Amino acid sequence: MKEKKTTVFRNMLNQPGAIVMPGVYDALSGKMAERAGFKMLAHTGYGVAATLLGEPDVGLVCFREMCDRVKSIARAVEAPLFTDADTGYGNPINVFRTVKEYIWAGSAGLFIEDQVWPKRCGHLTGKQVIDADEMAAKIRAAIDAKNEEDPDFVIGARCDAIATDGFDEAVRRAKKYRDAGADFIFIEAYENLDQMKKAIEEVDAPLLVNLIEGGKTPVVTAKEAEEIGFKLIAFPLTALWATTNALSQVFQSLKETGSAQQYLDKLMTWVEFNEIIGIQRIADMQEKYK
Repeated sequence: MKEKKTTVFRNMLNQPGAIVMPGVYDALSGKMAERAGFKMLAHTGYGVAATLLGEPDVGLVCFREMCDRVKSIARAVEAPLFTDADTGYGNPINVFRTVKEYIWAGSAGLFIEDQVWPKRCGHLTGKQVIDADEMAAKIRAAIDAKNEEDPDFVIGARCDAIATDGFDEAVRRAKKYRDAGADFIFIEAYENLDQMKKAIEEVDAPLLVNLIEGGKTPVVTAKEAEEIGFKLIAFPLTALWATTNALSQVFQSLKETGSAQQYLDKLMTWVEFNEIIGIQRIADMQEKYK
């Protein structure tokens, strides 16, 4: 019997070594990350807002839209999917339902953040945070919900307070969220390496670092992040930046020349793409069910 994805994720969290997670935003990007050999994938809310709505990550994607995207990615891959649940979409009662729905959708774990709704991408300005006690209550509700459905499901707590109240307050909140029962802590948007190292020293919990090219946090390599002491290392938007750049270039070439001929060496072939999306499996099924 295949081990549950939640169990796989929890075991990874408890075993030595860092967990490196590329950000994925739909079923196809999930498949591509898995084909590259990644054993854990990170669903990015920023990426969902961009690809579903063509809008920034400012709280425009609703709970149901996000949950549906989690489901489509989780069903397309074998690797466990770590998921973005924004603020939990309301109070502790809403968080309770959010956790259950994410579990039913196939998520292996999620994080909720302590921002005021509508939230903003953690690397944008203008964020506001809720009271730390209110966030702790949300964490407790999340844990109760997962214990009813799947005790192995992983609950993380994200703190956005560096931007609003400074690093020391973020650390204070991180400790409070750990004490509330979070499996890992995610302090968002470190401003420098000193903050990253100090967080590892002061917070007695597995820590996640979010490495966004062009964001507020210094982008180090996965190896460097692991040496600092981070357990979970996410590159949430690398694939989105790459995809958007490739689309921009190929569309510009097509518009200017009326053909993609000069771009062919950069395109996936018909055969390669159909292999990725599993055309042979469909053909085999068609033959089986004649």
